[in-house]
Amino acid sequence: MQTTQSSYYWVGSDEPFVDTKQIDQIGRVTLGRFGGCSRSGQYKNEDGAAILIGDDWEMTVVLDAHKTADSAALVLEQLAQHESRIRTDLDAPLTEAFRRIETTVLDLFQDPDFLEACAMLQGETACLIAVRKGRFIWWFSVGDVVLYLFHPELMNMGQAALNQRQFYEWIGPCKYVCLTGTKLRAWDPRIASR
Repeated sequence: MQTTQSSYYWVGSDEPFVDTKQIDQIGRVTLGRFGGCSRSGQYKNEDGAAILIGDDWEMTVVLDAHKTADSAALVLEQLAQHESRIRTDLDAPLTEAFRRIETTVLDLFQDPDFLEACAMLQGETACLIAVRKGRFIWWFSVGDVVLYLFHPELMNMGQAALNQRQFYEWIGPCKYVCLTGTKLRAWDPRIASR
């Protein structure tokens, strides 16, 4: 069997792509980057991305950082340090892979050393991790990055977004850290399901 494994990490402070549209093919994944227009006042790019590719899966990470790229770089560093574990999780059979990667991602973002490093950051980042394995997709979302699935049948019904933007959720120097629930705002919340 021919292996198709590869990995790619990028942070906007290294290559900002201000005034530049950059499209690259990373294995089976197309990565597009644009750092904004300098005529509109853009002079830096705090975002980041990662792509990991296995024989029958892809994992993509999109980071939308604010103030500095330090938070995006920290998340990428954490993922890169644990890439072997991530690959082992995703190489598992489909019946186990998503359960394993969910545990790993929660472990990585709740690691005491990672949380301590977050407390020292200037700025914060939204983070979307999406994994495709076989005909299934799993995602982890903190913040306001949206994952879209462009399928004609779903789009005819007005559905393209798989998750919903969550404003004021970030990875960084946050007062409250909760990756297994959502902190409610100060008001009398009404919760409903359909």
